[in-house]
Amino acid sequence: MEVNSDSESVPRVPENESAEAAVDFETAVSATGYGLFNVLLLMASIPAGWTTVFDTSTTAFIMPSAECELDLSLFRKGLLAASTYAGMICIAVVWGFIADHIGRKYLLLFGLISDAICNVFGSAAQSYYVYLSFKFASGIIVGGPYAILMTYIAEFHGECHRSRVLMWTGSLFALGNVAVPALSRAVLPQTWSFSLFNNSLIFDSWRIFLLICALPPFLGFVTMWSFPESPKFLMTKGKSEEALKVFRRMYSMNTGKPEDAYPVKVLRIETVGKPQTPLEPVDRSSRDGLRRSFCPTKFLLPTPYLFPLFIINVIIFASMTGMQVMKSWLPQLIVILNNFDPEESEDSPIVPTICEKLNVQAIETFGTQAALALGNTTVTCISMIVSTAVYTNATIIAASAVTSSFLVGIIVNKVGKKSILLVSLVSGGLCYLGLNFSPSTTIFLILCSAIIALTGISTNAITSMIIEVVPTTLRATAVSVTLMTGRFGALTGNLLFPILLNVSCDAPFYYIGGFLMLCFVLATFLSKYSGKLS
Repeated sequence: MEVNSDSESVPRVPENESAEAAVDFETAVSATGYGLFNVLLLMASIPAGWTTVFDTSTTAFIMPSAECELDLSLFRKGLLAASTYAGMICIAVVWGFIADHIGRKYLLLFGLISDAICNVFGSAAQSYYVYLSFKFASGIIVGGPYAILMTYIAEFHGECHRSRVLMWTGSLFALGNVAVPALSRAVLPQTWSFSLFNNSLIFDSWRIFLLICALPPFLGFVTMWSFPESPKFLMTKGKSEEALKVFRRMYSMNTGKPEDAYPVKVLRIETVGKPQTPLEPVDRSSRDGLRRSFCPTKFLLPTPYLFPLFIINVIIFASMTGMQVMKSWLPQLIVILNNFDPEESEDSPIVPTICEKLNVQAIETFGTQAALALGNTTVTCISMIVSTAVYTNATIIAASAVTSSFLVGIIVNKVGKKSILLVSLVSGGLCYLGLNFSPSTTIFLILCSAIIALTGISTNAITSMIIEVVPTTLRATAVSVTLMTGRFGALTGNLLFPILLNVSCDAPFYYIGGFLMLCFVLATFLSKYSGKLS
C-alpha cells in the first residue's frame, strides 16, 4: 500500500471559510491526508481482525484430536461448531448500542483482552461442557469487537480513502483463514505435552494449539492500545477539543509537519439522528437509546423493501451455511477419507463413492465405543489417525479460496456483482451436489475448495448488493440484519449437518446444494430492483 505524505495530496480547508470557521468531520479528516498513521492503524488492526477468524475456525481442527478426550459424538461436534455463532447472535445488537454510547476504543480493547482470557481458560477445559461454555462465551465477546473495529478504522479515513482502506482491511483479515490451518499444521501433529497443578491440568498438542490461538486477541489488545479514540465519536459527543488533538496527531504523522500546522482550528459538533434542540439533553436514558437502535428495522419491512430484502437474506443464509459448514467439517471429512482402507475395495470392480467411504469408517472415525467392537472392554474410544496431510490440504484449500476472492475483487467492476453472484451460487450448488460422485479423494478436495471459495464470493457479492436496493439512511441497519441472518445460517447449518449425516450421507450435501440452486433462481429477481430503490 502506498504511503503518500506529500503536502500537495492533503485536502485543504475551503478558501471561503476563515481559519476560525467550524468544519465538519469529513473536511477535518480529509485535511489530515493519508500516510504513516493510516498504515500503522491498518497493520495494528490485523491481529484484532484475525480474532473472529480464529474463534470460529479453531474448533474444526481440534475435533479429530480431541474426539476421545471430550467424548465427541457427531451432534456434539455440530453443537461445538455452532456455539461461537450462537454467542455472536445473542448480543450483537447490544454491542453496537454500547459502542455508540461509551466509545469505540476502550470497548474494543475490553473485548479483545476478554476474548484472550476466555480462550486461555477454554484451552484448559477438561470436559466437553466446560469447553462448550467457553466457546459460547467467546462468541458473545468477539461478536462486538469485529464490528467495532471496522467502524473504528473507517472513522479515521476521509471519504476518498475509506472504501479502498476497508477493502484492504477485509483482504488482510481474510488471510487469517490461511493462518489457522497453517498453525494447526505446525502444532497439532506434534507430541508436545506438559501438565500443571500435579497433573490436574494436562496440555497436549491440541490444547497448546488453542493456547497459541489466544495470541491474536492479546496482540490486538497490545497493538490497538496506543491509538486514540475515534475522532468521529468524539465529535458526536461534543468533545471537539479532544477530536482536534487526534486530527493534529494524524496530520503530523502523515505529513511530517508540526501539529500546529494543521489547517483546521475549530470543529463543528455533530449529532446522530435528528438535530437536538437546546431543551433536549445530549445523553438520554440507556433504555430509550436501546429502543431507538431497533427502530430503523421496522422501516425495512414495508414494501418496496420487503421482497428484495427477503431474497438477500435467504441468499446470505444459504451462502453462509454452505461456507461455514464446509469450513467447520472439512478437517473431519479429510480425516475420515484418510482413514478409509483402500484394500477393502481393491477386489471390487466398482469404485466406492465418497459416502460409501464415510459409512465404512463411521464407527471408528466418529464414534466412540469403537474398541468394544474389537473386543476391548477397557478402552471405550480409539483415537483417529490424523496425518499431517489433513492440515496441509486444509491450508492449500484456504489459500486457494482467499486467492479466488482477491481475483474476483479485481474483475468485479468489469463483469458486475449480479453476474458474479449468479455464477457463484449455481457453481457452488453444483459442487455440493457433486460431492458424493467424486471419483477420488483428490476430486473431493478440489470440490470442497471450490465450495468455500464460491460461497465466500456469493456472501460478499450479496452483501455489497444491499447498496443497490436499500436507501442510504437504512443501509447500516440492512447490513446488520443481513449479517445476523448469515450467522444464523452458519449456526443452523452446523447443527443440521451431523443430524442429516446420521440420516444419510447424501442428505446434507443435497440439502445445501439444493438450497444454493434455489437461491440462484431467487437472485435472478434482484435485477428488477437494482438501482430503483436507493
